[in-house]
Amino acid sequence: MHVLTKIFVVLVSLLAVLLVPLVVVYAYNENSFKTRFSEAELKAASAQEALKAAEARAGSELAALQLQIQEIRGQNGKLQQENSNAQITLRAAQSELATSRAMQSSFGTNIERITQTLEANHQLTESLVLEIRELRSNAVAIERQKVELDEMLREVTSQLEVAEQARRALAEELARVKEEHTKALAKISQYVAVHGEVDARIGAVRGMIPDITLNSTVIRVERSKGQVIAEIDAGSKDGVKEGWVMHLGNGGTYIGELRIINVDINRATGVVTMEDAKSRGAVQVGHTARTVAGQP
Repeated sequence: MHVLTKIFVVLVSLLAVLLVPLVVVYAYNENSFKTRFSEAELKAASAQEALKAAEARAGSELAALQLQIQEIRGQNGKLQQENSNAQITLRAAQSELATSRAMQSSFGTNIERITQTLEANHQLTESLVLEIRELRSNAVAIERQKVELDEMLREVTSQLEVAEQARRALAEELARVKEEHTKALAKISQYVAVHGEVDARIGAVRGMIPDITLNSTVIRVERSKGQVIAEIDAGSKDGVKEGWVMHLGNGGTYIGELRIINVDINRATGVVTMEDAKSRGAVQVGHTARTVAGQP
């Protein structure tokens, strides 16, 4: 036999040996592949149905999305309009803000001025409060003094009433004394005509002889029918006593005499005698009332 034939036979044998398992595997795999193919077709059909359902859902969702897009576009237009309005409002607000800042700066300056004014007012108020407190203290002191003065006024009024009664009594007494004085002067004139000048001690008849030398000033003069009352600025603290006869003068001019009838601490009141208004002048405020110790 030829060698090639032998090789061919061997190769055919080998192929036979190799093809048998392949055929067996193919037969097995064919059934398996058919089963898989059937399952794959079923799955493909199911997938087609699912795809159709998904496409339907996608269509409806797309329609809904388009509606939403339209709504969003409408809203976007509104938002753009609102944004435009907002930009206008913003610019207006910025302008107002600038104006507000300018006003704020002006307000700051005004507030500073107002603060300075308030501080000045506060200081002024404090000074006024201090003055008011002082005024209140003074008012209280004045009110206290007023009460004291009212009390003194009541006392003085009471004393004045008593003094008025005494003045009336003294006026009556003065009238009587004048009458007696006239009679005494007539008798003294008769005595002088017969016996000469009267001794100085007889002057005591006119009143009490002062025991001190005193110069005072007439501060008040009252005139009524038939008598003149004068008040001097000296009293008991100066040594003045009731019954004194003081000489009244105006410079070097003799005016008359003052017989003391009432003595207070700082004042004394008397009856004016020997006054000759025509020749020597009348007693007036500012005239001098003088005494010399030991002389009538």
